[in-house]
Amino acid sequence: NDALLEQLGRQTAAEPLWHGAFLRLPNAAPRAGFADARDYYYQGRKVDHQAHLGVDLASLQAAPVPAANDGVVVETGFIGIFGNAVLLDHGMGLQTLYSHLSQIDVKKGDSLKKGQILGRTGATGMAGGDHLHFGVLVSGLPVNPVEWWDQHWINDNFLAKIGK
Repeated sequence: NDALLEQLGRQTAAEPLWHGAFLRLPNAAPRAGFADARDYYYQGRKVDHQAHLGVDLASLQAAPVPAANDGVVVETGFIGIFGNAVLLDHGMGLQTLYSHLSQIDVKKGDSLKKGQILGRTGATGMAGGDHLHFGVLVSGLPVNPVEWWDQHWINDNFLAKIGK
């Protein structure tokens, strides 16, 4: 999964496609945060330890999932542990990942506007229940999604550095 996301991270527009802060799944409660530690057990024995590289947001079952910002769909379909997923490019190496979807309503190459519905929450892939795993990637590497919901953070830590 990581290698695929890094490869897809190279498929990006040269200019920013987004405008303003990124949207969060409406009426959703956080269930897991970025970089939360996770231990995995099999038959009572710990078999793995990982960091959670996104945020899990729970809403109503099969809740509509809006595009967090303007962008172009670079991948849809089943992506391993992420299950049914959509990867949206926002330009300059910035992409958002929408995972565990029960339904995908867009296709590769579609241009989406902020708030446009791209699918519905679900429990596909490695999911313990219906929710949205929302990830933000820069050049294919996961970063904290919460920061991209904050326009001040975007201004100070991204736009100011590229002279926008």
